[in-house]
Amino acid sequence: MEAMFKKMEEFMKGTSNQFKTLEHQVGQLASTVGEQHQKGKFPSTTEMNPREHCKAIKLRSGTRYDGPSNPLDEEEMVQEEKQEVNKDQIEKKS
Repeated sequence: MEAMFKKMEEFMKGTSNQFKTLEHQVGQLASTVGEQHQKGKFPSTTEMNPREHCKAIKLRSGTRYDGPSNPLDEEEMVQEEKQEVNKDQIEKKS
């Protein structure tokens, strides 16, 4: 019985020492993380841009830049304009 108590006491002391070591390591980790994010430096983890599909830019002066146009859209517009011209020509002939 006495041997069992000694083993339990040794186990408790070892566990207590391990907790102290763990607390010290967590403290070191917290201070290291705090030092990494200082003014003038970027954080180690980046955030995803919520506007990843931004289609237009508005400048401080108020002017807008809508970006380059899609060549397929231009082709469709040209075809629509040709159809409108053809309709106008047909209407004039009638």
